[in-house]
Amino acid sequence: MPESPYLEPSTSPGSRPSLTRSNSSFTSLVSKTMGERYGDEWGGGATILLDVVETFFDSRLDLFNRRLKAQSARLKSRAVELLPKGLRTPAGGGILLVEDEEDDNASGEEGGARERRGTGERYRREVEREVERIKVKLAAKVTNLSSQWRSAQIVRTKEKVSFLFGVMSLTFTCLLYGLAPEWMPFAYTAQSAFYLPLRIYTYKKKAWHYFLFGLCYFANVLDLLWIWVFPSSTILFIASYLLTLGPIASAIITWRNSLVFHSLDKVTSLFIHMYPPLVLTIIRHVYPNAEERYTGLKHVGDYSWWSMILIAGIPYVLWQAAYYKFISIDRKPKIESGQRQSSFHYMLNDKRGPIGKALRGIRPEHRELWFIFGQLIYSIIVMLPPALLLIHSPLASSIFLIVIFAVSAWNGASFYVEVFGRKFERELERLRKEMELASATGTNTASSQPSPSNPSTPFMNQSFDTDTGDALANSPLVLPGTKQSAADMEVPELELDKAAHEVERDTKKSQ
Repeated sequence: MPESPYLEPSTSPGSRPSLTRSNSSFTSLVSKTMGERYGDEWGGGATILLDVVETFFDSRLDLFNRRLKAQSARLKSRAVELLPKGLRTPAGGGILLVEDEEDDNASGEEGGARERRGTGERYRREVEREVERIKVKLAAKVTNLSSQWRSAQIVRTKEKVSFLFGVMSLTFTCLLYGLAPEWMPFAYTAQSAFYLPLRIYTYKKKAWHYFLFGLCYFANVLDLLWIWVFPSSTILFIASYLLTLGPIASAIITWRNSLVFHSLDKVTSLFIHMYPPLVLTIIRHVYPNAEERYTGLKHVGDYSWWSMILIAGIPYVLWQAAYYKFISIDRKPKIESGQRQSSFHYMLNDKRGPIGKALRGIRPEHRELWFIFGQLIYSIIVMLPPALLLIHSPLASSIFLIVIFAVSAWNGASFYVEVFGRKFERELERLRKEMELASATGTNTASSQPSPSNPSTPFMNQSFDTDTGDALANSPLVLPGTKQSAADMEVPELELDKAAHEVERDTKKSQ
């Protein structure tokens, strides 16, 4: 038998030379037991047989153990190579820090393993804290979305109620006009008692209450005063009629009042501009025995058209002077600071309207005076048809009402089709962007499209807002040992089948 490094001659006195393993406790134990029980002869023979068996199997177990360690080292090396560079630990491993078993007998290996295990445990706790923080943020977002959904449900309910009320009001008005026109002043007064206080409340809440001093509300007050307080005054009727069927009715075109039933604000605006001309036209031309109830109508024909315009111009000038003094001058600091809004500044800021374009061509210090002068000229022009024709002709008055109502209906149709269409388009665009963002969270931003060399990963999305980007920068999910940010990481191709085939091929080669 050839000399083996594992064997040495036995030099025990009183026995023949034999081969024993110096480091085999199992052989010594068996030899001692056999010697004690059967004597030296039997013990020596058994020792030789056990040495032969142990030498044969031990050499093959040692060879198998070395091959297993080599394969384990190759698998570990391959796993580290397959990990992204930004996710490797300082020791070269992955997120799960494991012991390096290549140098089992190194003096400092045990301490380094404990340190790596401690580091891994620390990062595990930090990752758990990060996950909990993300859960809290997601819960807050879900709560916010839930509150918005409930708020949207309330808004939709209000819009449904407004739509129902607006349609029923229009139907009731049409029936009342055909069946009992003498009740139209009562319907106008009852609805004014609802719409006008509601407008005061909503505009005061929005800091728009300077609009309540406009000519439209002033004319409505004059109409109600003539109907219920001064029905015998011809001068007040002429002034109310020309202001109502002049500037007030034409404001439907100027201010683009819309027949939008679901919006209580738009229904209120249309009522303020549409209902007074309708009521005064009914009283003038349709109301049965109107001169008995409203005695001021008897002497309307005694006035010429230009005298009617002068009569209507008196309350108009008084209103304009009061508005300029108490609003344009006394409240100028609040208006210029943006705390309040007036009709002049509203028109001035309307970049698409002709009035706003004309005002921007005038020097700033003269704009408001030119606006007042232009409004006076405009009011005189629109008061000409009522003074010349409408106050005398029922047919012309009916055509005029149909025209302005058709304009409001056209504006409402434009609102539903164009405004709602654009809103729906914006919703679709936002949904498309959200879907792209969701898909981009799994796409490498370097190529903007997924590819085998740049697979999708949630760390590569750059479409973050500021808060999300800062949170990711401080996140413990990005481990130390790299100066790269998560967006700059190069993620290799994670083809596990290919890696398994390579490991199997290397194993066959080593055998």
